[in-house]
Amino acid sequence: MNVLRVWRDWRTRSARFRASLLSPGEIQDPHLRRNFTVGVVNGALFIFAETILDPNLVLVWFLSRLGAPNFLLALVSPMRDGLWFLPQLPVSQRMRHRVYYLGLYRQMALIRAAGAFAMALGIWLAAPHPTGMLLAFFVPYFIISLASGISGLPFMEIVGKTIPPRQRGVFFAARLFFGGLLGLAASGMVRLLLEEQMGLAFPHNVVVLFLIFAVFTSIGMAVFAMVVEPPSPAPDGYTAQTPWRKAVQALWRRSSYRLFLGARVALMWAAIATPFFTAYAVRELQVPDAMIGLYLGFNVGASLLSNLLWSWISVRQGHLAVLEGATLCGLLGALWALMVRPLSGPWPDASQWLMLLVFILSGAYASGAAIGGMSLLLEIAPGHDRPLTIGLTNTLLGIALLSTSIGGLIADLVGYRGLFALSFGFYTLALVLLWGLKRTLKSSSA
Repeated sequence: MNVLRVWRDWRTRSARFRASLLSPGEIQDPHLRRNFTVGVVNGALFIFAETILDPNLVLVWFLSRLGAPNFLLALVSPMRDGLWFLPQLPVSQRMRHRVYYLGLYRQMALIRAAGAFAMALGIWLAAPHPTGMLLAFFVPYFIISLASGISGLPFMEIVGKTIPPRQRGVFFAARLFFGGLLGLAASGMVRLLLEEQMGLAFPHNVVVLFLIFAVFTSIGMAVFAMVVEPPSPAPDGYTAQTPWRKAVQALWRRSSYRLFLGARVALMWAAIATPFFTAYAVRELQVPDAMIGLYLGFNVGASLLSNLLWSWISVRQGHLAVLEGATLCGLLGALWALMVRPLSGPWPDASQWLMLLVFILSGAYASGAAIGGMSLLLEIAPGHDRPLTIGLTNTLLGIALLSTSIGGLIADLVGYRGLFALSFGFYTLALVLLWGLKRTLKSSSA
């Protein structure tokens, strides 16, 4: 009875808190609760699946076991994230006159699900041949990432239409919070499989991870397909019939948009070192495989706990403050990665434990950047032409992300620690641009 009473009290308080963030018109939306819940469940399932195949930990470890060069290690994360961003400008041009976007999301969901299952099956069939397994991974991975990018604009537009502005920070934080809870379970599962404690040796233990990924991403997309999508708002004055080049020029003249975009590009380049934290730990610090699961657990746990802080900041201080805090975490993580070897000194075994803080700060940065970046973009984007703004921004970010695939070449030239120093510099640049954005927004609202 006490547990039931606590649960009811929590639901009541949660409902009152969400209602306090709404205007009277928004409270009348009969589908708000359903859409909010569907979006959070979708996010939680996706985070669970992506933790199972974390690109900077699990996939880098997997490719390292196959003897993949640094170039391919550096390509994994930019391919996934860059191809999510890249196609959204062409998609936005084709969809500017549409009022519904869910149909395109569903079409891409079928392609993504088929690609995920094909990837698991292909790796199983190609085992134990490294070249065949690399092909079986990268070809479906490319297709999945591209289809995800095409569905990214419908997803963002639907969120923009269904989730009120003041609730968006809470919405994205809730997705990451509950996803983090599932991610903790996922990290434990990853650790058991990678340590071969479940009776499966490499690469069959990895095939199981790919299969779990396919199942849960498919369920997550099916859940989001249940959203009740309202029609897009009618254009006002500056119309959706305006030629897209003129619309882009008008958007580019806004200094706040240029500063926001510059900061996001700097953050993309700052994250160039993230995939190499694991490679550095395994190849130079000689960290045992068992530590990879532990790093993943701390990374997910930091993301989970920091969501509470980011959600609180987004409601009380705004989305820009969240992005600033996340950037500071990333900067400190890159700095600490540079210091691990000097600090371990005569105790080499200490380095594997010192690296824990790098993955903790990386997890906090990732969740804060996701909450602040997406929420701030929806806040800056004009409602009358939001698809174009999102499409242009994400395509430019996609180009920036794909360009970071040369991180492997940079690592070969200057070493991992040189790459970490470069990352530190880009985090510093991003902070400077975000401070400029804060001043611009304050002056425009004065």
